Amino acid sequence: MHPNLPLEQLVRRRGAAFQLAFATEAKELMPPADDFALDASRNGLLVLASNEEALERPVQVLRDVYGPQVVMEPPRVRLLGGVQIKEPIMHLRVSMYAHFREPVKAALAKRRAMLTEDYVRETYCVLRYEAPLASLLGFPTELARMTAGTARQWIALSHYAIVTRDPGGRAA
Repeated sequence: MHPNLPLEQLVRRRGAAFQLAFATEAKELMPPADDFALDASRNGLLVLASNEEALERPVQVLRDVYGPQVVMEPPRVRLLGGVQIKEPIMHLRVSMYAHFREPVKAALAKRRAMLTEDYVRETYCVLRYEAPLASLLGFPTELARMTAGTARQWIALSHYAIVTRDPGGRAA
């Protein structure tokens, strides 16, 4: 179900006797989109997304409508099951002022991201990486903090790869 949406976040409504009823109602609030999907379940509303940015719009709508009654679990990476477990590998592109280049590269090295392109001009640069989605969770916020909000980043699904280690706190 939706392998192109490798991120999930479970949303529940505090005090709801039946989470499925809340999830079904909440699902009707948002029109379909390419970068996220909603799935009503007995556990609550499952928001599936292409990346962390894509989670923001449906999550904000739910907060606006339900206020403090809405409870968001942290985003989780979706793994593909089967004979072998596979995790999403993402393309990451960062464009920024060149003086931020080394700190950003160091931050991505700590996240086990593999540099695929490093394009530098006098004042501006573009970095391209591949990394497991689990290692990129929280990076958009970290990048904004490191670059005073001046960098731009794009994260998109590249492919799924066989899991060879613990993928972000989930058993392999």
